[in-house]
Amino acid sequence: MSMNPDPRPSGLTGFLTLIEREYYRFARLAAQTIAPPVIMTGLFVVIFGYSLGGRIESISGVSYILYILPGLAGMGAITNSYSNSSTSLYMARIDRSIENILVAPLTPLKIVAAFVIGGVTRGLVVGTVTVAVAVLLTDLTIGHMGWGLLVLTLISAIFSSLGVISALWAEDWDHLATFSNFVITPFVYLGGVFYSVTMLPGVWKKVSYANPMFYFIDAFRWAVLGRGDLCPWLSIGVTVFFAFGLLSVAVLLFRSGYKLVV
Repeated sequence: MSMNPDPRPSGLTGFLTLIEREYYRFARLAAQTIAPPVIMTGLFVVIFGYSLGGRIESISGVSYILYILPGLAGMGAITNSYSNSSTSLYMARIDRSIENILVAPLTPLKIVAAFVIGGVTRGLVVGTVTVAVAVLLTDLTIGHMGWGLLVLTLISAIFSSLGVISALWAEDWDHLATFSNFVITPFVYLGGVFYSVTMLPGVWKKVSYANPMFYFIDAFRWAVLGRGDLCPWLSIGVTVFFAFGLLSVAVLLFRSGYKLVV
């Protein structure tokens, strides 16, 4: 006697469906999500490569425009991965569609992982397209392609997880913007995107060493250019630590039900 298959969707089906939903959220608005950072990179190449770049001495043996390109790609991945997961989860809380997700046969780990993977995908797309445009417009060559993709994935995972945490904490859109404007943006600009830590005076050098963003950018710069301010294993180690640490915090908050339903 044959048995009918269980008609109920499996946890894997729900997990993949949630990932697909997160992907289509930014893919169908590519003109607003992917094009702006690519245009920004082109403008930076024009301004710093052909206008101001000639007035700035080379850093670590490379021209100034090549030195800042990995930081620009990393910055694009950071802002886009954070924006994707934070707005998606916050909207789900506000319009109460999160309740439909919570009753699905999905564990907190799978739900958080789906939001994080959506943000990581957007960050990876923006970061890799930015680097590809930079390769076309300049004489940039990639030093360590595999490490570059790995570090970019870890950076996107960090800020996608941070987006989940801030979306749970936020009680209105102002809170979400506050977290981005007053926490992420200052740390990014003080994280060595536009300069080497060796160019800073003593006290600001110590401030940079205390900024985790500096390690993320330095790891990606080493992967792209083959050189950085720190030992690459230290930078990559710090990046791995924050990626798994923040993902764990996001899962624990979600599992505890922290502000899930407003």
